[in-house]
This record gives sequence, C-alpha cells and structure tokens, in this order.
Amino acid sequence: MKTLLLPVLLLCLALPAAANAATWFEVEVLAFSRDDQSSERWPDDTVPLSARRGIDLLSPLWLPDTAAIYQAANGCNSTQWLQDPEGCRQKEQANQPPLPTQLPLVAAAKTLGNPAKGEAYLLPESMLQLGPQARQLARNGHTLLLHTGWQMPVYSRRSASPVLLFGGRNFSETFEFDGRIKKRSETEEASQPSYFSSEILEPEMAVPVWQLNGWLNIYLDRYLFIEARLDLREPGERQWEREENEVSELIQADSADDLDAADTPRASEPYLFTIRMDQNRRARSREIHYFDHPKMGLVVQIRRMAQPGE
Repeated sequence: MKTLLLPVLLLCLALPAAANAATWFEVEVLAFSRDDQSSERWPDDTVPLSARRGIDLLSPLWLPDTAAIYQAANGCNSTQWLQDPEGCRQKEQANQPPLPTQLPLVAAAKTLGNPAKGEAYLLPESMLQLGPQARQLARNGHTLLLHTGWQMPVYSRRSASPVLLFGGRNFSETFEFDGRIKKRSETEEASQPSYFSSEILEPEMAVPVWQLNGWLNIYLDRYLFIEARLDLREPGERQWEREENEVSELIQADSADDLDAADTPRASEPYLFTIRMDQNRRARSREIHYFDHPKMGLVVQIRRMAQPGE
C-alpha cells in the first residue's frame, strides 16, 4: 500500500508546481503619441497612474542610483545639520544628479540576460525587430516615445507581474505629479532640496512626471493576453466656474487686472492633463498587435522563445 501511495503523493505535490510553471516569451513594445488634433475633451480629474508595484527594467538603465546619492548626502549627521544647515544643504545638492528632462527613445541592454535566473531582462538593441514600424510611424508624423523589448517568464493572471513603462519628456520642472502647475517662490526653491529633506535626513526622491507612464501586463489564461494601462501627459489649460466669494474678492481688489478678471465667469490655469489608455486583448505569438487611441498608440509583438533547459 505504501508503495502505491508514494507515487500518488509525489504527483499531487507536482501538480501545483506545474500549474504555476512559466512559459518564457520575448516581448517588444513601441509607444507613440498621435499628433492629430482631436476634438475630444479630456477630464481634468483623472488620477495619474502610480505604478510602484511591478517589474522595473527601465529605472536602472536611466535614473540615478538613489542609494549612492543617500550615502553621499549623509555625510552630515544630525548635529552638523543643526550647526551648519546651509553647508550640509549645499553638500547634498552638489551630490544629487539631476533627473533627465528627456529620455532616449530606445531602451536596451548592452548584453542579453540569462533566463536561468528566472527574472525578466531587457533585450539588446540588435534583437529589436519593430524598427520598420517605428520608421513608418515617424514618417506619418507621430512622435515616438519608447521602443524597448525584454524576455520574461509569463504566468497566469493571478501570478503575473506587470512591466513598468515610461518615456518621453519629464514635466517635473513645471508641473506637479497630479497635474497642477508648480508655484514656488525663490526662497522656497533655495531652501527645499529636490532629493532629501534636511529636517528628517531621509531620502526624498524628486518625483519625475513622465510624458508616458504606466505598465504592460502579459499573462496566460488558456490563451495569451496583453493588458495595457498607460497615461499620456499633455500640457494645456483647465477651466472652472468662479465661486461667488472669489468674484466678490476680485471686485474689491485694487488691481485693474483683477477687476477685469472679475467680469469673466470662468477662470483658467496651466494644467498637465492625464489621458489614459486602458485595454486588454487576446494575443497570438509573433503577431503584431496595435492598440489604438485618439492621442496615443502602442505596437506590441510577443514571440515565443526557446525555453530554459530545452
């Protein structure tokens, strides 16, 4: 009896592992903005995506090493910060590298990674295959924002992890992450470092506001699926109706400009709009899939690759 039970027990233990086993795929992505003038009005209350949980292949390639920054800035202890805050602030500002204002179009590794490690890794530029599509989009007047690819293990939807994507221009010099215009006095700019707070001595990364930001989730549910959730940030102006008390304050103002503004029932200000693409579709290996949107587009190809150990 024991000899019969042992193979059955081993088979039961192997089933969950087989169910969660990954199939490796090669994924290539081409993201762009459409420069066509759209008459569609975009809401100004869309909360921008903050995709902190996911596979981040791009930050190590493009962004500063925050651990090194923190180590360099921590040359001042708490006593030194109290005795010479200006000197410590100058030291920390001198050690912080600036965030890029514009990211390169192509995100690629120098060498191909090893699937035996079980983790996703970027492709070298020589392995990207959507170059003809990128050139065609550029000829059609579209603005290319990101061209990248990676190899990764693909699991079921429950076990899948999205790959974080971002690219294009960094609007953080002008706009907050939520889209509001930055309004700082000269004294605030001089006293508020962008990476660290001198009061708590803990790293405080400047928040980049990328033109393209979001994630792509590839998973298996009998078939292969692509789930795309991306934000395109576009500067413009938002308007709102003036409150009665605001109009009253303007009427009582001494400035002629303010008095003229009081005659206008609506007010406006510069604003960074969040335009979202949220699509999910079934995919087939090696087919080129196009995700359409009035303001942006996404070209994705998934290619089945040689499996580790084959």
